[in-house]
Amino acid sequence: MVNVDIPSSNSKMLSDVQSGLRTVLYEEMAEYYYLFMRKDSLKKSSVDREIGYHITNIVMLTLYFDIVFIQTSSIFNTQDLFIRKVARGVLESNKFREMIENNVVRIIGWGGPSPKEMFQAAHNFSIQANKDCNDEDYFSVVASIFKPESVVSRSLVTPDFGMEELFKKRLEQTTIIRNPKEHHLIEGAVDRSLENSGQFVAVSFNPELGRLKLDSVSLSAVGTSFIQSWHDNLAKEMPNVIVYAPMTSINFLDFKNWNENKQVQTFLFCPRIFAAFLRGYLSSADFNKILKQPYKKLVQVKNGDWKRFCDAYHDAICQVSDNIGQLVYIELTDEEFINNDKWANELMNIISKEASRIDVNAFLESLAMLSGVILSTPFLGPTVSMFVHLSGKKLSDLFQTFRTNASNKTSPFIQKLIRHYELVGT
Repeated sequence: MVNVDIPSSNSKMLSDVQSGLRTVLYEEMAEYYYLFMRKDSLKKSSVDREIGYHITNIVMLTLYFDIVFIQTSSIFNTQDLFIRKVARGVLESNKFREMIENNVVRIIGWGGPSPKEMFQAAHNFSIQANKDCNDEDYFSVVASIFKPESVVSRSLVTPDFGMEELFKKRLEQTTIIRNPKEHHLIEGAVDRSLENSGQFVAVSFNPELGRLKLDSVSLSAVGTSFIQSWHDNLAKEMPNVIVYAPMTSINFLDFKNWNENKQVQTFLFCPRIFAAFLRGYLSSADFNKILKQPYKKLVQVKNGDWKRFCDAYHDAICQVSDNIGQLVYIELTDEEFINNDKWANELMNIISKEASRIDVNAFLESLAMLSGVILSTPFLGPTVSMFVHLSGKKLSDLFQTFRTNASNKTSPFIQKLIRHYELVGT
């Protein structure tokens, strides 16, 4: 029995908390990401390393979002012992508790208006979906952060029905699962998962999938389809909450969220992109110094300058999303790639048009991201390598000029970070 007294007074609803704020859902700690996308990378990792990875990600997100939400499903529905140790380490860390106390991280759940009801609903569902995960010691740690001010209700009833249909639709679109027999086997695993838990969730689906003995390529396609369908569902269930796609597979380049009436490619919201962006202004030593500070010291610099910085950074993401569409989706033959610079010229035309109509900070920062982050990100693969080859000295010099200008006109928030922490800068 969970031995923590959970408050029964009501928490706020999602719509009330969201008003006028930028919010993001942190899903990388969810077991389905580990099961389907990060399994191979764990061979070189450890519990402590994974805990540090998540804490760093969440701290980064709080610098350009107002609130970071973590779903109850991410911390309750854990079948794997390693993943549960990681989740526990994150929940128990001092920095995570500080972020909870400062209201920049919130747990988001369903099943009732109070932390007590939401905890009980999530606890009951996790036991139903996976009868082997009734770890009361772990759940006591989870319960200790369930307070009215730190928990937000997204729904008073059980949400996320119909996930299996979204999954089957995504599965039909894959170019890998084309064998009717494989389709039939996978759909059978979906049906058995539904029988076990009443809903299509990874913690009950993965054991059924494992029994099918699919090859690694097919399993990867199924995993990608699962994550894509889950993102489709979240976009429908929690509008105006950004769900970014971690930079784990080129398949996620098509993930988009509506942001200020524009579709934005969601991998651009990834904290790895933001960390690389900061490194354009801060040295590695500076970056590490900031991460090691108590979180309450970071909160001290989040005032009007921080708001303007967030506005500029999100504008930059929109700009980059428009431009990266040109990088990824322009269709040129191999001969055109080698023999002309059509692609580079088109991108330069876009940049020239943007310069006359957008905020200077956003423009400079978006260009800094394009040249300093996107073009050097292996995630985009040979496409970008070919672009760099095509761009030549003319475009490189253009980007370098903007980067030099940006170093003299960085946002007041960056300058304040440098002063506040006595950083070196770049």
